Amino acid sequence: MTIRYLGQMPDWKKNSTARRFITTDGAPDVTVRITPTDRIAPPAGQLLWETREQVVCRMSDGTAHYYRGVWDNAPFFARLTRLDDTPEQLHVEYVPDESTLKDPDHLMLGRVEIERLFHERQQTLLHAAWVMRNEKALLFSGACGVGKSTQAELWHAYRGARIINGDKTGLSFLNGGLTAHGTPFAGSSPYCEDAAAPVRAIVFLEQAPTDTIRRLTMKEAVRALASQMPCQKWLADDVAAVLEYAELAARRVPIYLLSCTKEVSAVDLLDQTLKEEEANAGTTHL
Repeated sequence: MTIRYLGQMPDWKKNSTARRFITTDGAPDVTVRITPTDRIAPPAGQLLWETREQVVCRMSDGTAHYYRGVWDNAPFFARLTRLDDTPEQLHVEYVPDESTLKDPDHLMLGRVEIERLFHERQQTLLHAAWVMRNEKALLFSGACGVGKSTQAELWHAYRGARIINGDKTGLSFLNGGLTAHGTPFAGSSPYCEDAAAPVRAIVFLEQAPTDTIRRLTMKEAVRALASQMPCQKWLADDVAAVLEYAELAARRVPIYLLSCTKEVSAVDLLDQTLKEEEANAGTTHL
């Protein structure tokens, strides 16, 4: 997916991972008009969804998404307008304060409801770190702080795998397969590359004093995948898309639960499991 930005934007030359994904090829799928403003007006229209950080309202011709800080009585710092007739053309207004200028990716990418744009194009995001080895992707998923980047670093150190991303992976479902894509979303991880590879396996992690592994059932895999795929919870179609893509991913690649330490033994166990599975299937191991 290619997004074109027009207007007065924060400086992407500093504090940005998105600059690694800048391209001049092809026509844009989505165009975002960026407008700085002194103040975001209070939400107006029919209330559809509200959290501490976000308010979504229905207007006569589309939706308006308002964003504010997490502290009490925080002002709104940005508003996304999406019209029904032109969903491929978005408008983001923002207050150019210290926080938006310090983290332009948070504004330019996080405030355009990127997960919804993915879903509308038969793609999704998965909260996962991933490494590439022998031109295949191995994904590590699970809750924040479970050790996704740690396992990726272990695979880099002991198997020479290339770390592509430490936080969020793009997934596409072309030609009956499952492909992992690098994204500009790195979270607190330093790993963020523009690359793509067919997925070999997805591994959910949990910390444990010893290393054990098992393949998840279809029901377990769909539940685990859906829990780590972001969506617009106020939008029924978006929630349905997550469930559909979770099932597709679970049918196309093996999904494991790895209870593990932070030692090379976790790498050895997973590597041996993948080799045994591929030997039984008569394919080449990762």
